[in-house]
Amino acid sequence: MIFSRSLVAILLIAASNLVVGQAATAETTFKIATVSPDGSAWMRDLRRTTSLIEAQTEGRVKFRVYPGGVMGDDRAVLRKMRARQLQGGIVQTGALEPVSSAVQLYNLPMFFRDFQEVTNVRSEMDQLLIQDLADHGFEAFGFVGVGFANAMSSKSGTSIEDARRLKVWAPKGDTGAVRLLEAFGIVPVPLSIVDVLAGLQTGLIDTVAVPATAAIVLQWHTQLDYILDLPFMYIYSVFMLDARQFSRLASDDQELTRKTFQTFLARVEQQNYADHDQALAALERQGLTVLKPSVEEVAAWRAAATRAANAWVESDILVREHVELLEKTVSSYRESTAR
Repeated sequence: MIFSRSLVAILLIAASNLVVGQAATAETTFKIATVSPDGSAWMRDLRRTTSLIEAQTEGRVKFRVYPGGVMGDDRAVLRKMRARQLQGGIVQTGALEPVSSAVQLYNLPMFFRDFQEVTNVRSEMDQLLIQDLADHGFEAFGFVGVGFANAMSSKSGTSIEDARRLKVWAPKGDTGAVRLLEAFGIVPVPLSIVDVLAGLQTGLIDTVAVPATAAIVLQWHTQLDYILDLPFMYIYSVFMLDARQFSRLASDDQELTRKTFQTFLARVEQQNYADHDQALAALERQGLTVLKPSVEEVAAWRAAATRAANAWVESDILVREHVELLEKTVSSYRESTAR
């Protein structure tokens, strides 16, 4: 049978419209995992946010959230993303050390003075870290600051020499954390984050360095007696999806998803910062003793922190140019606020 050219053209147009219509209504589901406990305020906020995106995209973009470490620790989440078993995760930056030489930049020990300084520096430098993650196949919506980590222990101690006698936890597989502690002369005890509470209960470890809010949410504070009044490190997480999966969304759905999650992260971070000092005070009320190091001890900690930062550069955990840019940005901010 011979078709006229006009009939063939009509059939082709109809077929293309059918394909476009199917693509526009196709559903894309992202499985997202985090170690954060279900039922926490920010997890409730995440579920509301994903429901909002699903509604606004008329079901074209959907999410399944796996909280509480049911998919494993942050490194397990990353492996499952690489294997396409998960399409998203909210993970702390240490888990990304094998794939990104930029994402741990703000983790430099004893570097930032306060949240205002962090906020101003990040406004200029976040995009560098986000682009580095994009180069490695991740669509990062941004970072969410958790707070400053303080050393907390079941044993008293304020000096580096005291710390070297403690059983200090390091996230399992986190080369950066191990190198950092080793630069302080501390022999770390690697454990998955989901095993830390049991480690504290059994005496396998007796010391952790985490923000107060995390210690409370994860119930670690129930096994601790002391807090060292010396902010050790700025802790933050990244929320990211698999870039290949994300690219399959229509451009409007990508933009809506991106903006909605960015708003969510900003909201959570603001609440985290507000909760930080309150959590420290709550730990004191619950019986933890605040230990204040001497001026000489603080100086020794800071000198060791400088050595630790150099060790990260020498081990290629961070890029020297990135560290120098961070130092320049911080110095510029401090000069502007000192005027």
